[in-house]
Amino acid sequence: MAYEWDEQASKEAASYAVSRAGADALRGQCSVKAAGLGADGVRSHPVSFPVAAWNGPGGLPEGVPRTGCITRGDVLDIGQQVRDRGRPATDLLVASFIWGWGAAGYGPRRLGDIYAAAGIQLESSLRRALDAVNANPASPDPVAGYASLYGGNDDHDRAAPGQEPWSRLRGYGSAFFTKFLYFSTPGALILDNRLANAVHKLSRMPHLVTGNRQSLAWTPYRYAVYLRWMKQTAQAAGTQPELLELTLFQPPGELADENGAAE
Repeated sequence: MAYEWDEQASKEAASYAVSRAGADALRGQCSVKAAGLGADGVRSHPVSFPVAAWNGPGGLPEGVPRTGCITRGDVLDIGQQVRDRGRPATDLLVASFIWGWGAAGYGPRRLGDIYAAAGIQLESSLRRALDAVNANPASPDPVAGYASLYGGNDDHDRAAPGQEPWSRLRGYGSAFFTKFLYFSTPGALILDNRLANAVHKLSRMPHLVTGNRQSLAWTPYRYAVYLRWMKQTAQAAGTQPELLELTLFQPPGELADENGAAE
């Protein structure tokens, strides 16, 4: 990771490390979660969605529209093709939206609003974010991509949607553009309200959620701290960061709907 303030982010994350008992508990939860996923691990994590509501989305693997089920692996494969410039970035936007919204009925409208607001700038905006990620091809920088989509580095001085050289899009918030980054960028992870609350509960880390559990405006620096915390916690728990992310999103045995939209 090439983020300028990575050392500071790493130190802050370390100051909120989980206890040994907490790491042991997470190890057990991740182990149970992994056993339920099977040999393909997190790639097999499925989300069901109403195909008709998305008007027969194109660009998806053949079996996805037929079954109404899309997996992380399906979207990761699209993300790799986008990263390799083998297909448009908007294909990944659509696939990550379908996977992210799942059964929630208002996902297609939200995606339509983003298309309508961005117009012909949509593809180039997404590509600028990926170019920021890959400024040094040997060291992809997910925080640079986050900053591009966020519209700057400071919550009080963000660019307006559509203002170059940033990639901020109207209606496209962190909970969903971190999905776009996760599926296209080595080292990126999803950050949404459910995950922010889970991390805050475990670590008491500030600047993630309000007292009534609402998301704060996560700056690129805050995303960097989150990535570092997830990496150090996964290492302490003897697991991989993306399996930890999935486990925190829905601990094994939780009855909450895993297909619910994460905002």
